[in-house]
Amino acid sequence: MADFGLNREVLDLIDNILETLAETVEDGAFPQIGYYGSSKKNVKYSPEMGYKHIDSVPSIIDGRKVESAKTIAGLVYGMTRFKEHLEQGMSMSLRDFYYMHKVKHVQDILKISNQNETNRLINLCERILRIRGKFVPREEFGVVSSPKGTFYGDVTLQDLSGKVINCTSTGEYGWFISSRPFEVKIHNINIDAAIFVEKEAMARNLIELGIPEELKVGVGALFGQPGRNMRAWIRRLADEEIPILVLVDMSPWSLRIFSTIKSNSIELANISGISTPEAKLIGLATQDFWGRKGLLKDINHSLEAMSKSDIKCAQQNKNIPAIGQDPILSHENQVMLKNRKKGELEAFKAFGLPLAKLRQKYIEYIIIKARENDVSLK
Repeated sequence: MADFGLNREVLDLIDNILETLAETVEDGAFPQIGYYGSSKKNVKYSPEMGYKHIDSVPSIIDGRKVESAKTIAGLVYGMTRFKEHLEQGMSMSLRDFYYMHKVKHVQDILKISNQNETNRLINLCERILRIRGKFVPREEFGVVSSPKGTFYGDVTLQDLSGKVINCTSTGEYGWFISSRPFEVKIHNINIDAAIFVEKEAMARNLIELGIPEELKVGVGALFGQPGRNMRAWIRRLADEEIPILVLVDMSPWSLRIFSTIKSNSIELANISGISTPEAKLIGLATQDFWGRKGLLKDINHSLEAMSKSDIKCAQQNKNIPAIGQDPILSHENQVMLKNRKKGELEAFKAFGLPLAKLRQKYIEYIIIKARENDVSLK
């Protein structure tokens, strides 16, 4: 995500668009709005940069058409609400924006039936609003998501409330990632790497066992597919030259989670600053279970059969550039398809070890996997 200190510029841009549309209508003409959509023709993929937007094939919202006129009316209403909230220093959620369309006279005109319609309007605004050639993410015009994801580790920062906190002292999971992490001021970083874990239960266990302190690492809980805020926070740490390590299930879905962190996505290719190409996958890997010296080969009996949806996901992965064109992810996907098995992070519990030895197993696994990715811990 871009610099979040652009509110004045965003307000001026919204004012300019609203004035231009109003003048066009007053002149008796039908307004038209051009933008670049999220089609594959407007997206370029490379292993080094991930998904990036390119201005290739424009789309036009033509006010002479009934549906387009409704869309323009929705955009005008939405931008007036964004402007009002920005001027008051207020934010809104996606759900708030939907309920703003339940105002009786607005509902009578726009006839919004579900939140998907208002979400599309917000996504459209992210493509229409541009400053110096860069798209304006929704956070900059006041639309934020509920915080998703946490981070625990010896990192001291000043959050959006102005409070200075250390991420080891803000709860059992650590710090709940801000919806606008690029506004957060980092005062001090005292970790050698950051490990982002797909499942909150394992992240919590690592914290409870004191592993962040033992290995001098940060531990982030992704809570599944990471939100934009978490991906921006990961990018922020990478910009501070902190090695980024990602620990996920061995499943086709988890490959998508990692690829999103590493390469962004086709849908959000227009939003910069939420991909981390230097992120490293440290497991779970097929080699862990089926390799001759696999770290988890003694518990390969814990693997579960892939469901029909898992298999379908793996087949679709072959056509996703960030997976199909990545030699490591493509290999993982192919091996899973061949064996029709998946593994979960909870598999470590299948060793049946007492907690002290399980703790050591986690540490051993993380150190070896980090070393394989040229990151030295301890």
